[in-house]
Amino acid sequence: MFSESAPTLPGHWLWGNLKDFKRDNLSFIESAARAGDIVRIRFGPMGGTFLNHPDYVCQVLAARSKSFRKPAVVKRALNDILGENIFTSNGAAWKRSRQALQPAFHRRHVDRYAQIMLDCAERELRGWLADSIVDLEAAMIRVTMNIIAKTMFDADLGAYADELTAVFTRLFHLAYKRMATYALIPNWLPTRENREVKRLTAELRNLLRSYIAEWRAGRADNASLLNLVLAPEDGPPKMSDEQLINEAITIIGAGYETTAYTLVFTWLAMMQNPSVVDRVCAEVDEVIGTRALTLADLPAFDYTERVVKEALRLYPSAWGLSRSTLEPVEIAGVSLKRNSMVLVSPWTLGRDPRWFPDPLRFDPDRHLPENAASIPHYAYIPFGGGGRTCLGIRFALMEAVFIIAMIAQRFRLAPVPGSASGPKSVAFTLRPNGPLRVKLSPRNEHANTRFKPNSSRPFLCNTQKGISLCPHFG
Repeated sequence: MFSESAPTLPGHWLWGNLKDFKRDNLSFIESAARAGDIVRIRFGPMGGTFLNHPDYVCQVLAARSKSFRKPAVVKRALNDILGENIFTSNGAAWKRSRQALQPAFHRRHVDRYAQIMLDCAERELRGWLADSIVDLEAAMIRVTMNIIAKTMFDADLGAYADELTAVFTRLFHLAYKRMATYALIPNWLPTRENREVKRLTAELRNLLRSYIAEWRAGRADNASLLNLVLAPEDGPPKMSDEQLINEAITIIGAGYETTAYTLVFTWLAMMQNPSVVDRVCAEVDEVIGTRALTLADLPAFDYTERVVKEALRLYPSAWGLSRSTLEPVEIAGVSLKRNSMVLVSPWTLGRDPRWFPDPLRFDPDRHLPENAASIPHYAYIPFGGGGRTCLGIRFALMEAVFIIAMIAQRFRLAPVPGSASGPKSVAFTLRPNGPLRVKLSPRNEHANTRFKPNSSRPFLCNTQKGISLCPHFG
């Protein structure tokens, strides 16, 4: 499968590197990165390649992406949950999904979601009181789940937000277990876990189907993503109801979870770097003072956005990306046979001292335009790269900046003893290595006041520039 020029990561004679990978994903990919930029790995009978150089990653994700596809194990593990959608599909099917969804994430539409983000964040912060203790992870999950449900379906989740999050979390866990065992057990086999997947998926699909029915009955806002996909301005609908449900499960799941944990790790990094907090608070005071934030203020939060980007460098939500070869491929003199696995990691790329000097130092100014210009393309890929670059980049960055600014406007956060100090990998995303409970210290006399929202309509939710691009990027 490989030329002799590629080193092999040591492993068990039968299992290869599988047990090390399952034991600690992050330690495994770090050990692979130390072995070289192109490294042989093996998960049981499946051989693969770990790539850890931006030029090689570009080949896989962009320049020669037609020679690669999502691995078959992804579809086997997820087909009864997601069906055929933008995450699981390849080729023409993936292109149809991308073309149907992409207009809804155009800047002019994403900007229409700004007030929803602000209203949902405001409603969450209404329950935060000075000198109280908040479960930051639960709060960020709750607010991002409310935002994605409202922007997608014009749905007010209310008390169901926590329950819906629990459904997604359990489905993610079960899906990852399937992938970790290469989905060797057929999804149709009535095992206990397969029965649970079937029950949870049916519950989720019925809920999403009800939202579509409400939209068809004229009860959903025209600004919803649902309206933009099922009633586009430029022609007939490009997607059936059932296909939209397939897509919505991924959009909601990824939309709430990745942003929630980006916020969690951004605050974790900020609390470990008080000077960063000082600069964020100073920017908030200068831009909005104690008044309510608006979309027009977003461009002025330049430093806060760089803080989010730096958190994504050190703590990328998706720590690993995988592909398999559709045909024999050669990268830097290393030959890969057809159907061999390729693994790349935003985690190791973003912590490589060749591209990021003193890589463990949290430095938002790395993302100033003059500094970002020196970062190689595909060394910083928290949103993926190439044609499969995440559709929701602007959505996620806007949401994160809004929420951080609104919190910093009112409070300083300090972790209580025993709180998380860093990340661990769980399923598809990074999570904190423990609970993250924070004490709220008011920044000014306005911390406990009710900030007036910027629109005259009631709150819509209930509680419960930096990196340069290469021709292949995006």
